[in-house]
Amino acid sequence: MKNKSFLILLLGLMIAGKTFAVDIVTPYPDTILLKQINGAEKERLRLCQGHRKFDQQPTGFYLDRGKKVVVKVEILTPALDGSMPELTVGTLGFNVAGRAKKTVALKEGINTIVADQDTLGGLIYLSFTTNAKRAPQGEARIIFTEESEQVRAPHYIYGVTTVADFRNMLDTYPTPDVIFHSDYVIVCATREAATQYSRGINQKKWLDGLHTLLALEDTISGMDNNDPNPIHHRMNIGEIRFLLTENTSGNPHANTAGYTGYPHGSIRRYLTEFTQPGGGNDIWMLGHELGHQHQQPAYQINLATESTVNIYTFVVERNIVGPDYVRTSNATWTKVRSTYLAQPVENRKYDTNDTDMKALVGIDGNEVRFLVWEQLFCLFGDSFYKTLHRVVREEKISSGGTSDERIFYLIWKASQISGYDLREYFNQWGIRVTGTLLKRQQETNFMQALASTKIIPLPQSIETILSITGATTVSATKPSWLPLPIRGITSSAPAEEALEKTNWTITTSINGVPDTVIGGDSENYIIDDNRVNAFAFIKPGLTYGGVSGPAGYIPSFTINLHQPESFNYFTWHHRSSNTYPYLRANKVSLYGSHTGNENDFVPVQENLVLDVTKNDVQVELPATVTYQYVKVVITGWDTSSGSTIQVSEFDLGIINKGDETAISSIKKPQAAIHVYPNPAHSGQTFYVQTGDERKGDKLAIYSLTGQKVWEQILVESVNAVNVSVPAGIYLLKIGGGVHPLTTKLLMN
Repeated sequence: MKNKSFLILLLGLMIAGKTFAVDIVTPYPDTILLKQINGAEKERLRLCQGHRKFDQQPTGFYLDRGKKVVVKVEILTPALDGSMPELTVGTLGFNVAGRAKKTVALKEGINTIVADQDTLGGLIYLSFTTNAKRAPQGEARIIFTEESEQVRAPHYIYGVTTVADFRNMLDTYPTPDVIFHSDYVIVCATREAATQYSRGINQKKWLDGLHTLLALEDTISGMDNNDPNPIHHRMNIGEIRFLLTENTSGNPHANTAGYTGYPHGSIRRYLTEFTQPGGGNDIWMLGHELGHQHQQPAYQINLATESTVNIYTFVVERNIVGPDYVRTSNATWTKVRSTYLAQPVENRKYDTNDTDMKALVGIDGNEVRFLVWEQLFCLFGDSFYKTLHRVVREEKISSGGTSDERIFYLIWKASQISGYDLREYFNQWGIRVTGTLLKRQQETNFMQALASTKIIPLPQSIETILSITGATTVSATKPSWLPLPIRGITSSAPAEEALEKTNWTITTSINGVPDTVIGGDSENYIIDDNRVNAFAFIKPGLTYGGVSGPAGYIPSFTINLHQPESFNYFTWHHRSSNTYPYLRANKVSLYGSHTGNENDFVPVQENLVLDVTKNDVQVELPATVTYQYVKVVITGWDTSSGSTIQVSEFDLGIINKGDETAISSIKKPQAAIHVYPNPAHSGQTFYVQTGDERKGDKLAIYSLTGQKVWEQILVESVNAVNVSVPAGIYLLKIGGGVHPLTTKLLMN
């Protein structure tokens, strides 16, 4: 065996290592430079999709049952979130013939992992990910040592491996598993399946078909790498991929954990090149399963999972068939019109169960439910769906809420985007809001939007709209008014947005209690965007884990935002891996300061009750405030049990009041005046905080005799004041609004 050092960039992995004196030219490096990447969950949240993808990196190695893999780990740049690389034996979802996976967090130095005796072993993957908001920074070198017992598996690398090279691999490396990978996909199969279906094909052409499929589904999802907003970019190539693997399930399926699985009867269809419909390998199956991994829960109404998925399948099959592609035949449309749409409107329910829908219409319920989504293609074209996906991402709606809330969101956003009132259109299809509060909010939204002409009535009768089919849109007699011009919004501000915490620093009023599960003793656990760890405050008067809490001390933490930041809500994250209420704060007070001096903190809101039955508690504040320093004091906890109060994470953020998508909230009371410091010093700056609703009002200072000594217009929620007056007691008044405000001011 001859060693040769080299360095190459291989599909997102910087790798260096050995080549071997065999005819196979595809590299199998035993030294890998592994850069930390954003994890699959972080990407799922960015794209507001329901499914994760696959964030592990293939090595091309296989570990047999009972054998060991030995790797040396060198941390070149520590991860900011404290995470470490991981090694996995076995492929997610690949469960044929006892295959399973085992993931081990690696430590610096030598690591030995043994494949379980009772499983088949598996392909080896490496990962180094972060789901924190901070950009990934870690870098590690992973070295497979001489003692390691992994072997090579047939490993087709797009752009590197040739057809002849892959055949040679199949003949040379007898592992049970075979892997194909590119920048966009990883495909795993048994040796038998790969030999039968992949040995004699042009693998590059086959993978090109998968790449085209994914590009089309990304495009209809409104993704574009040239967009100035990175939230709309595709997943970083060579980092997170779509995983397709053989699976023992009875049907092809997509799993939210990050893979699509194909049973024995579907192996040929995911391992060979696509054909035209009816040509033996219809693209519909793969377009459908990979489409599930693009779905967004925000508007995923009840029983729509198997119909909205075909938004993506539709564009994939249309690309193969051509622009005259028609998914649903006129015969099917006629059947639906004479049955489902012939019912009284109030009897039509989109989520009618499959048995009753088939009994009524005579076809599969999901085929009926897809018609509304197909008709939106016919009415508005692709740009409608592209914008819908983009708006969901911009509003950061990564989960859908209740069934009624998803219906509300769908009807409102579809109307905002198209620019037309689509309430009756969806009502005709049996999609309607039923809750009293949401119905009231919907009525308010549409009344305002129609009055401003941001939304207008549909230009055709509802009967005409419902008569449109795919066949209509490709006909020589297509109505001249199709497609309807989209006249609504093309983007949207997020309903709420957490502040970026990268530069925050934090101090606590006492040392934390060390804990092997949650860490416990680092104050940074409160702001590190990691929901696994937590800071543990010792309760006053108790001792635990080597930390004692004085009887009178107050548990608190202070955050320096390092610049003035505006916020109107905070989110408190209790430790989620242990839900005992006695480990959770049940009441807190919030204070703000511009200087960080202890005497300068003023109340934002005090003695707020936290729900100890929920892991995450969001608290909206009465007004938007702006501070550089935020102090949080824990004022309530269980005094009968437990030794610590465990805080997993704390966030501040802004709720955007400009969009009417949310349910109407109770009107907040007018904010009080906060003056700090108070007493103030004549000729030195002090601050007057009100709220955004008082901007434009007059702020005035009066002597106790009623003489006005100073006045200005409020231009911010926090206003700097510098006035020279004799020492004494003054009245500070805000007028011009609905509610005048007055407070006492002491000047030294």
